[in-house]
Amino acid sequence: MRLSSPARALIATLGLAAAATATGHHSNAMFDGTRQLTVKGTVAKLEWTNPHIFIWVYVPNAAAENGFDLCAFENGSPNVLTRLGWSKTTFAAGEELTIEYWPLVDSRTGGHFFQATRADGSVVRGAGGPRGVDGSLPPPLPGSGQ
Repeated sequence: MRLSSPARALIATLGLAAAATATGHHSNAMFDGTRQLTVKGTVAKLEWTNPHIFIWVYVPNAAAENGFDLCAFENGSPNVLTRLGWSKTTFAAGEELTIEYWPLVDSRTGGHFFQATRADGSVVRGAGGPRGVDGSLPPPLPGSGQ
């Protein structure tokens, strides 16, 4: 069976759209991989959902109307994190953490989780992010969209 030119064009367009969507989803362009910040706060909740989990943390901010910022820290998928020893109960609401992360490029609060240090000094590492799984990749080139 031979496809007409319009049918081939439609198939090609759909294929490119699907590829762009997949690439966009896995892009780290929203995070500033050239900087790593640290905040101390209290866990509000651990959102254990696909495709990425989120750790919501109350971070004190005297300038905020209610005295804190609610920061969202994105991390890897439940599948990847489970293989690293994580579970739905890795962090409990009310737990104090010091979080290292790559900030959002648009300056909103939060970013991509790198690691957290608990009150007892133990460290929980995250997965993925703009500098790779272990944070060792070089920073992205300016304007690269990575």
